[in-house]
Amino acid sequence: MEIATLCISLLSFFAALAAVIVPIVIFKKQRKYDEEAEQRSIERERQAEQRRKKEIRQDAQDRLKAKRVANESPLARLAGVTEELEETTYLEMRSKRR
Repeated sequence: MEIATLCISLLSFFAALAAVIVPIVIFKKQRKYDEEAEQRSIERERQAEQRRKKEIRQDAQDRLKAKRVANESPLARLAGVTEELEETTYLEMRSKRR
């Protein structure tokens, strides 16, 4: 009988120990997962920001090139349609890029 009582108390001790240890292990793993997810999110945001900046730079270059093309056309200057030609050229460049 004493052996049964001893085994039951030992099992009870292990159960209480597991009830403390398991949540701690789960908490640590969840925290690690959350930190990794946050790092991935930060990296995605950084890449998206770089793409936006690249798009803005490319857009400015396209506008400058369209302006040069429009100003190089003597017929457009004589007819006074350099702005329309500039806009048309810019839109053509954008559509080819996408």
